[in-house]
Amino acid sequence: MKNITIIGIGMGNPETITLEGKRYIDEAQVLIGAKRMLDTFQDNNKTMVFTYDSKEIREYIVKSGFQNFCILMSGDTGFYSGTNKILEELHDFTVKVIPGISSLSYFCAKLGCSWEDIYLTSLHGRNENIVLAVKQHKKTFALTDGKISDICMKLEKAGFGNVEVSIGENLSYSNERIIKAKAMDLTGQEFEPLSVIIINNPGFQPEYRLGINDDEFIRGEVPMTKSEVRAISISKLNLKEDSIIYDIGAGTGSVSIEMALIAKKGKVYAIEQKDEAIQLIKLNRERFATFNLEIIHGMAPDVFSELETPDIAFIGGSKGNMESIISALLHKNNSIQIVVNAIALETLAETLTLFKAKEMVDIEVVQASISKTKEIGNYHMLCGQNPVFILSGRGKTH
Repeated sequence: MKNITIIGIGMGNPETITLEGKRYIDEAQVLIGAKRMLDTFQDNNKTMVFTYDSKEIREYIVKSGFQNFCILMSGDTGFYSGTNKILEELHDFTVKVIPGISSLSYFCAKLGCSWEDIYLTSLHGRNENIVLAVKQHKKTFALTDGKISDICMKLEKAGFGNVEVSIGENLSYSNERIIKAKAMDLTGQEFEPLSVIIINNPGFQPEYRLGINDDEFIRGEVPMTKSEVRAISISKLNLKEDSIIYDIGAGTGSVSIEMALIAKKGKVYAIEQKDEAIQLIKLNRERFATFNLEIIHGMAPDVFSELETPDIAFIGGSKGNMESIISALLHKNNSIQIVVNAIALETLAETLTLFKAKEMVDIEVVQASISKTKEIGNYHMLCGQNPVFILSGRGKTH
């Protein structure tokens, strides 16, 4: 029986390894991990395997004649770690996991602050919307890959240049460096890849308002889905935090913006053909700091091939291509959730017929007839908007 232990070794300095982790390392015949982590243990006269690829690790362990293996992971095994992938790959082995000190807990201890109220994210191999995170949270922590200058430039561009940031570089090493400054003062500076950041924003806005007031959007002459209809439509989308969404016929981007605010760890593709509308979407994206919104200038469904597979699609305008759009969406994901806004009765009839022909399930049609007050002299009169039909349905998985 082979003994396999995964150990979180902290930031890299061997003094930050727990006593339990050190004992297992001393007893191991083989140490496996990235070269940076194994270099610390070169004097231990052990077999060193320089890899963090889970498949390579499994292959070595299966073929090896050794019995005791330690797989070394940076930081803590449960904090943005590759531990889960290794555990999945070694599912038929008994594996012991020993946690380590994370860069988060170490850095907060250095700063003398607690971290139970910090929003956690990582830019290490990820494309997270750090600006939106800062906007919505008092304190935000991120692993950065050294992209400090880029982060600070984005913050300054979005109006957060005065927020205080704390940088932890090469934590636990002899060349450890901790810096506190305003975001605007760190743009253009270079930092080591082993850097973390905590951003303090006392003016954060944690609330999210479904059906943002129409006046908050830059509108121009492009038609826009009105606030109340937008709220009903989005409620039918079953959005999740990590949803991948297409907004087809995005117009001013009002629906795209609201979806991006909800799916803050996901992605919204705003698909629009008109040049004027494209410029409005760009302006609104900047206004609401929804940088997980990608603008696609082109016609649906022609542009679908270059985009990742969607979970959800909202169709605000089809340019007469409703059948080809719905067919293409179901081809990309046969269980996709689709919501269509229709004003014309012909669009309602065509869409409902298509939903049925495509054997979609959970089909629903809602009519929204919105009236809003308008002041006329001393009176408030109700003014009706065009009725809108909101159709929703989900692809039937075959």
